[in-house]
Amino acid sequence: MKTLRPITIVSVLTVLLLAGARPAIAVEGVAITSGSPASPVTAHQPYPTHTFAASGGTAPYRLSVRSGSLPPGMALSSGGVFSGTPTTPGSYTFGIRLTDAEEESAEQSVTVVVVAPTVEVISAEPTSPWYSGQPYPTHTFVASGGTAPYRLSVRSGSLPPGMALSSGGVFSGTPTTPGSYTFGIRFTDAHGFPADQEVTVVIAAAGTSITSGKPPRGTVGKRYSFRFTAEGDSDIRFSVAVGDLPAGLTLEPDGRLRGRPESSGDFTFAVRADGTATSAIEEVSLPVAAAPAAPTPTATATTPPPPTAPAVVPIEVSPSPTETAQTSPAAATPSPQPRGAWWLPTTGSNSAVVLLLLSVLAFSIGGILFVLAYERRRRFTTPE
Repeated sequence: MKTLRPITIVSVLTVLLLAGARPAIAVEGVAITSGSPASPVTAHQPYPTHTFAASGGTAPYRLSVRSGSLPPGMALSSGGVFSGTPTTPGSYTFGIRLTDAEEESAEQSVTVVVVAPTVEVISAEPTSPWYSGQPYPTHTFVASGGTAPYRLSVRSGSLPPGMALSSGGVFSGTPTTPGSYTFGIRFTDAHGFPADQEVTVVIAAAGTSITSGKPPRGTVGKRYSFRFTAEGDSDIRFSVAVGDLPAGLTLEPDGRLRGRPESSGDFTFAVRADGTATSAIEEVSLPVAAAPAAPTPTATATTPPPPTAPAVVPIEVSPSPTETAQTSPAAATPSPQPRGAWWLPTTGSNSAVVLLLLSVLAFSIGGILFVLAYERRRRFTTPE
């Protein structure tokens, strides 16, 4: 077996080098890494700027639109910046291509939805009902959303005769014909986006009537408050037409009757309600009760203890020796007064005097009986 000479190996390597042979190097592909731009967005609102970014390949990168179209008002720079203010609602799909310095590229499909701005009427409903022949309280319609300034117009129906609606939203005038009027209004913003609303205004013939009913009873010295009400006309004011209010009460123009009644009784007066074109009078009866009586303190009766009086000592009559030897059966020894007879259960302011008189009378009777007994014994005694 023959061995290769060193010169031969060197010769082969030299040929390969001269032929330009070199080892293969792997290259990474270009990819879009920034994701999708914001969607949906509102027309005539500045778009939140989006930048398309890539990786791989060789910088710098170049971006272009390869298909479809951008939303009107939007732009895409070759550096990948997507920005602007969309103007027309709709759904927009377009393809983009990102190319690197070596002409390697990556593609992506993008969809952006543009929606119309929300315009709405935010003012309250106009006054209703109102009254013919009276100036209407001016009402201004107000809108929000979209882009100012706004323009107002009547899109359907008709206004009450005598009324007008300006393009700035002012509703005013003096209605002339009673009836119910329904009409549609349309607000349009600076770019033509609309907002609609239905409005109903009732025009009535003026006719004031008092609706509050009978006021409640009052009480002397206590706070009183009652509100008279009326309807059927505008700018209604109250007053006393006939008679007088109870002293201490006042009637205010807004219909409030208040105060503290100072005297009791039944008070009759007439209340008048005056509107812009008409008025009404109603007779009112207002009873006022007396103040409740103050409570009287209850006296506690005290019974005085009975006085202590000296006991009455009965008077005893001692007969003579002769009378002791022979006593007539008819002679009666007077009975002593019972002990404590002074305190017989008598009542009244003269009870002591009465008891004294009774004692004197008892003593006198005893003396008379004694004398009679003595005379009778003397008369029947035989002389010696």
